Amino acid sequence: MAEFEERADQLSLNLIDTTLADGEIFKNARRKLLSTGAKLLVGPRGTGKTHVMRYTYLHAMQTDSAPLVLYANFSRYLNLEPLLKKAPDALKRFHSWVVAKLLLSCFDFLSDKKEASLFLTGKNPLFDEIKLRELVSLLERGSGTEQYETYGQNLTVDHVLDAVDLLRKKFSRKRVVLLLDDAALSLADQYLIAFFEIYRLLKTEFVAPKASVYPGSTQYGPTFHASHESEEVPLWLSVEDAEYSQIMGDIATRRLTSTELAGINSDTFESFKFAAFGIPRAYLRLLREYLDVQAGTSQQKINKIIERQTELIGAEYDSLGIKLKQFSSLVATGRKFFERAVASVAAAKGLEPSARNIIFALKQDSDRNPLAERMLRFLIEVGMLYPLQAVSHGVNRKYDRFIPHLAFLHAQGVFREGRGSSSKDVPQYMQRPLAKQPIRRTLSTVLDPDELASLKLDLPPCQACNTARINESQRFCHNCGTELVGSSLFEECMKLPLEEVPGISDTLIARIHQSTKLRTVGHVYAAQNASADLQQASYVGPVRAGEIIGKVTLTVNEFLS
Repeated sequence: MAEFEERADQLSLNLIDTTLADGEIFKNARRKLLSTGAKLLVGPRGTGKTHVMRYTYLHAMQTDSAPLVLYANFSRYLNLEPLLKKAPDALKRFHSWVVAKLLLSCFDFLSDKKEASLFLTGKNPLFDEIKLRELVSLLERGSGTEQYETYGQNLTVDHVLDAVDLLRKKFSRKRVVLLLDDAALSLADQYLIAFFEIYRLLKTEFVAPKASVYPGSTQYGPTFHASHESEEVPLWLSVEDAEYSQIMGDIATRRLTSTELAGINSDTFESFKFAAFGIPRAYLRLLREYLDVQAGTSQQKINKIIERQTELIGAEYDSLGIKLKQFSSLVATGRKFFERAVASVAAAKGLEPSARNIIFALKQDSDRNPLAERMLRFLIEVGMLYPLQAVSHGVNRKYDRFIPHLAFLHAQGVFREGRGSSSKDVPQYMQRPLAKQPIRRTLSTVLDPDELASLKLDLPPCQACNTARINESQRFCHNCGTELVGSSLFEECMKLPLEEVPGISDTLIARIHQSTKLRTVGHVYAAQNASADLQQASYVGPVRAGEIIGKVTLTVNEFLS
C-alpha cells in the first residue's frame, strides 16, 4: 500500500483479509463471534473490535460450513440524538432506524456475495432496499417524518428475523450471527437502553447477536441483564501477554509497506509497541507520526510523539465529562486518581531496581462504592488503566490490580536509566522479572476526603427537553423555559437510602446490603449494570432486579416532578 489506514472501518473488505494480526486474543474473539449465544465484544476504542468483526464477516461469507454472518454498524446514532429534543416519538424512530440498518445488512451481504436480491424483495413489500436506504439517510439528517409514518414505523424485529431466516435457508447455513458494531451508544442513554431491548429480542434458537461495546460508559438498562443474557469477550491486548511484542509487530508488518518498515529501527518499534499500550490504532498512529516527523534525532522524535500521545489520551478522557454531564464530577476526580496512581508507580521505581514494577493495586473496601467503581471504569474505557485479575493478600485484604498506561509512566521517567533516555529503555525494562509486590493503596490514601465527597452524580439536563444546563445556578431551561430541578433537590434525591424506596421489603434490603455495595438511589443510578449488581444478593434474579430498578426510577420521577 502507498499509505496505511489506522481505522478498520475505512479498509475495504479485500484488505481486511490480510491486515488482521494472528494472535491468540484475536483468534479467541473470532471463535466467540462465530459461536452460539449472545456475546458482547468489550474493549476501549482502537483495540480491534471492528477489525475482528469485519474479518469474521468476510471469512464466514466465504466458508460454506460457517454460520450465516451479517454485519451492521451503528456509529451514526448520534445523528439521531437531536430527535430526542424535538420529536415525541424519537425512540420509535430510533427503533425503525436500527431495524432498517439490520435489514440493510441482508442486502449488503447479498451484494458482497454478488447475489441478486430479488428473492428477498419478493417475499415482503417492506423488504425494499431503496426505501430502507432512504429512510436511514433521512433519519440521520433529522428529517424523514413522512417516510417514517408511511413506511418506517411498520418495521419490526420480526421482519429482521424473517429476512435473516430466508438468507439462512437460501445459503444452507445452520445458524445466523448478527454482528452489531459500534453498539456502545454511550452518548444517548435513552437510545442505548432501546438498542439493547432490540438486541435481546434478536436472540433466538437460530440467531445469535454479537455487539461491540465499551467497558465504562455502556449502560444496558433495567430490562437487559448482561450477566445472564450474554457473555463478555474482552478484546484488549495486555502488555503482560507473552505474545504482546509478536502480535504488535505483526500488526505493523501487515499495515506498513516494506519501505516504511525499513525506515524504523527495531528499538523504536519496541518503544512504540509499549507506548501504544495494546491499542493497535494508537500503535499505527505513533508509527505514522514517526515517519512523518523529519526534524530532530530519533530519540527526540520518540519522546515528543509519546508526550503527544499522553495529551491525546488525556483530552479524550476529559471529554467524557463534557459528553456525559451527569458523570462530570466522577471524570474530574478520576483524572486526579490516575495522576496519583502514576506518581505512586514512579515513586516506587527504586524499591526493586532489577524488577518490573508497573502494577498499581487498589484495596476493595468500603470507600469503593458504585460511584468509585464507575470512576475506575471510565479510566478503563479510555485505556488509561488496564485491569488485571484481583489478588488476595490475606483476610479482608483483596486488591484489584491495574497497569497505568505506559506512555504516562514513560513521561514520568519510570523506564529511564541514568540521566538520558534511549529507545532501548522501555523494551529492556519490560523484559525484567515482575516485582514481587505491586504498589498497594486504598482509595482514601489516593484521594483526600473532599475528593472522595466529589464522587457524585451531577445535575441532570432539563427534564422536559433534555437540554444540558449552562450552569448550576440556572433556574429555568434556556431552550424551553421549564423550571429546572434545583441542585439541592437532585442531590437529596440521589442520597435517598434504598430503605426509603416504596415497595422494597426490609428482608430484600438486608440481602442487598449484605451482598452488594448499593445503598442509595444514586448508587443504583451510577451503576453501569445495576441489574447484575442487584443479582449478587440472594434470591434476586433478573425479574426481581428489574422490579427494584423500576421502583427506584419511579421514586426518582416522583421526587423530582
